[in-house]
Amino acid sequence: GTGNGENMPHPPLAAALDKLPFTNAGTVSSSDVFTMRPVPSIYLEPEAPRRARWAWAEGPITPFKQFSYLYAEANATPPTGMRSAPPLGGLGSGTVELRADGSLRSWTIENASPAGSAKTGLLDEAAFGYRLGGAPARLLRTHPPAGLPGVEGIRFSGATPFTRLAPTDSALPAGANLRLYGRSRWRLGDRSASAVPAAGFTLVATNPTGRPLALSLLFVLPVQVQAGMLREGSGGAAGEAHSVGECAVRCRDEASCAAWSFVNATRRCTRFANFSAVPPAANSASPADGAGVRGAWGEARGDSAECMTLRRPGTHASAGEVSLCGAGEGGAAAAEVSFGTAGSLVALWRSFAEAGRLDGAMGGSHGGAVVRLVVAPHATASATVSFGWYFPARDFMGGLVGNFYASSRLVLGSEEAARTLLPGSEAAADVRGWASFAATLSSPSSSLPAWLGDSLLNSLHHTRSVMWLADGRWRQWESYSCVNVDSVHNDGERHIPYLMLWPDALPSKMRAWAAGAMPDGMIQEQLACGCMDGVPPRLDAPCGRVMGDVSSMFVVYLLEWWRWTADEPSAASLVVELWPAARAAARWQMDRSAESGLPTRLVDTYDGLRLSRYNVSCFSALFHLLAMAAARELALSPPVRDAAFAAECDAALARGRAAMDALLWVEGRGYYRSYTGGEALMSDSLYAQVLADTLGLGALTSDAQVTRHLAAVLQRNDSPYGLLCQTGRYPLPAGAGADNSIWMMANPNWASLSLRRGGDPHKALSVVNKTFGWVRDTLADQWNVVAVYGGLGYGAEGLPAANSHYGYHLVAWHLLFALTGQVYSARSRSLTFAPALRGRFELPVLVPAVAATLSRGSDGECTLAVAAAGSASLVLHTLSVDGVAPPAGVLPVKLALGQRVSWGGGAGARTKVTLSSLKPVD
Repeated sequence: GTGNGENMPHPPLAAALDKLPFTNAGTVSSSDVFTMRPVPSIYLEPEAPRRARWAWAEGPITPFKQFSYLYAEANATPPTGMRSAPPLGGLGSGTVELRADGSLRSWTIENASPAGSAKTGLLDEAAFGYRLGGAPARLLRTHPPAGLPGVEGIRFSGATPFTRLAPTDSALPAGANLRLYGRSRWRLGDRSASAVPAAGFTLVATNPTGRPLALSLLFVLPVQVQAGMLREGSGGAAGEAHSVGECAVRCRDEASCAAWSFVNATRRCTRFANFSAVPPAANSASPADGAGVRGAWGEARGDSAECMTLRRPGTHASAGEVSLCGAGEGGAAAAEVSFGTAGSLVALWRSFAEAGRLDGAMGGSHGGAVVRLVVAPHATASATVSFGWYFPARDFMGGLVGNFYASSRLVLGSEEAARTLLPGSEAAADVRGWASFAATLSSPSSSLPAWLGDSLLNSLHHTRSVMWLADGRWRQWESYSCVNVDSVHNDGERHIPYLMLWPDALPSKMRAWAAGAMPDGMIQEQLACGCMDGVPPRLDAPCGRVMGDVSSMFVVYLLEWWRWTADEPSAASLVVELWPAARAAARWQMDRSAESGLPTRLVDTYDGLRLSRYNVSCFSALFHLLAMAAARELALSPPVRDAAFAAECDAALARGRAAMDALLWVEGRGYYRSYTGGEALMSDSLYAQVLADTLGLGALTSDAQVTRHLAAVLQRNDSPYGLLCQTGRYPLPAGAGADNSIWMMANPNWASLSLRRGGDPHKALSVVNKTFGWVRDTLADQWNVVAVYGGLGYGAEGLPAANSHYGYHLVAWHLLFALTGQVYSARSRSLTFAPALRGRFELPVLVPAVAATLSRGSDGECTLAVAAAGSASLVLHTLSVDGVAPPAGVLPVKLALGQRVSWGGGAGARTKVTLSSLKPVD
C-alpha cells in the first residue's frame, strides 16, 4: 500500500497497483547534485555506448581502466533508482528504464543491441508532467531540462517489472497523494502474453479533500529527434545545418530521405536514402548532436480517438510504429484524452501548463498525450498513458532476424500493443496476478527476509538481454558488455527463474546446443562468440572453449526438463530427441576422465582463474560427477531405458568419487583444493552440488566433507564485500586479479549448500546478504548486478569490475529450494519438503509455471497453497513435509490457482478450496 487513501474507493487498476509489494525506496531531491566519476574496472556497460555493432563496453579487456559511475555529492552513493531501475517492456521486445529522478534511460525499443544500434542512454525531453487541482503544472522530474518546472522531490521504488514514483512538492494540495507507476505485462507461465512490446504509465491520485480535483497526466515522447545520438555510415548526402532541428526538417522535406545524422561541431547534416538499411545509431559525446529516421505522427480519429501513432516507412530495424494511448479510471466523469505534436518539449509543455490538455497540432517531432479527469472528493482515480511499439525488422549484424511479437501476430501494430496496458479488467488482473507471484517472495507474512525476496524479484532485470526472433528462436546475450550468445554454463547459472516462470523457453536453446555438438560428443560452449570487442557475424554458429561445465550442464538441463515438466508427452519427446546428444556428451566426459577418473585441463565459468593450466580442478571435477549422476537417471528413464549405459555412468561416478578423495581432498585442512599441485581454496568449487541438491540427486561426494569445506571457505576467504574467489595461490592482498575479487555466485551457493546440510539458516542467509546487501543497499544498484566486484587492496574494493547486468547472482534462486528442502518430480507427481526452518514459517514454492507457498503453523499444521499460476495446476500423488504426509483419502490432489491443501497438526487433514488468490497483497 501507499500509506494514504487506503480506505477510499479504488478503481480496479489503481487498487491492484497500490497493492504491489514494493520493499525498497530511494528519495531524490531537486537539490541533489549528481556527477559521473571514474572508478577502476575491467569491462562494464556504460550508460551511453558510443559504438554501434560492438560490445557495450568501454574498450577491450584490460587489467584496469576508468569507468564512469554515478555518484552524489561528497562521493556518496546516489539514492536507489538512480544508477539503475527495472526495465519496462515485454520479454524480448525492448525496454526502457524509468529512473528515480523521473528520467527515461537505457532505451532499446528500436531493436537496439550490440548487433544493431546502441541503446539510447537518455532522451532528456521524454518526460511526464501532471496538474492537480489549482496547483501549477509540474514535470515529474527533479532535474528537468532547463527552463521547465520540476518537482521538489521524488520517492522511488522498484519491483520488476514495475516502478513507482511518488512526487513530493509543496505546491500539491494538502494531503494529496500522487504516484506514477511504470509497468509491463508479465504473466507467469505465459511467455507470449509477457512479450507485448509496450509499457504503461499510470498516475494514481487520492483526493483527501471535500472538493473535486482536476487531474491531468502528460507524456511526451521525442523519439523522432534523438539528441545525443549519431548514425554514421557511407553513402549519405552531406550538407550544412545549424541545429539538430534544422537537419531533421531537411530530411522531412526530402522525400528520398530515410534517416539523418547531425554533427554539431562541424554543422554536418547527412541524409541517407536507403529505406531498407539505415546506419545503426550510437551515442555521441555531445548532446548537441542528433539523429533520427523518417516518420510522422498521425492524427487520432475514429475508432482510435484515444491513440496517436507515429509511423516510419521502410524495412530497416527502426522502421515501424510507436503509439501513445490514453484512458482514465474512476473519475467523476468520463476522462478526456488529447494529443499534439511540436518541435520541442517546451512547446508541448506550454500548451499543457496553460490548459491541462494538448491542441491536436500535427507535424512536430515530439508527440504528446494527455489524460484529464476529475477525482471525486475522498476518492481515488487514475490516468494512464500507454506506450506501444512495433519494430518488426530486428537485425543482427546487418542481417534480418525479426521479432516474434510481429511474426507470430501477437500484436498487429503498436496501437494494439499499447491498448493491452490501458485500464480495464484484464490489465488489473495482470497486475494482480504478477503481484500474487511477487508476494510469495516479498510480503509481511513471508519468512524470507525482505532483502532476499526483494533481491530475487528484482534479479529479473536480467531479462532485458533476451531476443525472441521471428522464427521462434529464444536467444540471450551473455551480457551486453560481453557479446557471446547463450553460453551453456552461463545459462546454467541464470536458468532457474526462467525455467520456473516461462519453462517453454528452454527447448529452443537445447536443440541448438545439441545441433552444434562436436563429433566426439562435446557440446560447444555457446551459440555465438564475441565478448569485449567485435560482435559475432551471425547467430547459431556454435563455438567456444573446451569446458568442464558445458557438456555436463547440457545433460543436467535435459534431466531437469524430464523431471520438472508436467506435460509428459512433450517432456518425453524432447528426451527422446536429445538423448543421443546427452549420451554423447556424457561419453565425452568419461573419455576426458580416462586418465584419473576426473576430467583434465578444462576451462570453466571462472575463466579468470585459468584453472585449465592444472591437470584437475575441483570445479570441473564435481561437474563431471554431476554429469554422471544425471546421465544415469536419464538412461534409466522410461523414454530411454538404457541400463547398460546407466551402469557405465555408475562406474564412472564411483571412480570419480575415489579420485576426488585421492587428488583433491586435503584431510588435514578439511577442504577440497582448487586444483592439483597446490593448496588453493576456491570459494565456489562445489557449485555442481547445488544443482544436484535442487534436482534431488543427493550427495556427489559426502555431506560431511562438504560441511567441512564450507567452514574452511568462510574462515579463509571472507571479506567485507563477499567471499574472495580464491585464496592460497598468491599471498593476500595480491593486487588486482580473479583470485582477489568477488564473483556473485559464491555467497548464495555457499548458503544453499549449508542449508541443505543442516546449517544455521540465519548464518547462511547472512552470508548471502553480505553480497546482496552490498549491491542493494550500499551501492544502490540492484537492477544492474554485475558478475565481478573488486577485492582487497587495489582501490576497487567492492566496486563493479566486470560484466554488467550479469546472471551469476541468479543462482540465488536455488535458495528457495534449499530453504524448503524441496524435491519435485512431475513424472511421479511427487513434492516433498525437508525445511531448513524449525517451528512456524511461510516460504515460497516454485515448480514450472506455478508459484505456491508452504507454511507450517504453531500447531504443526502444514499448508501448501497455490498463489499464482497461468493455465497450469499442480497435480500431486505424493506430498510430505519432514516425512509427514496427508492421511489416506487426501491424495491425489489437484491444486489450481486459489486452492490449498492442509494436513497435520491439531486441525487434522482437510482440503480447502478458495475462489480468489490465497495471498492478497494487502
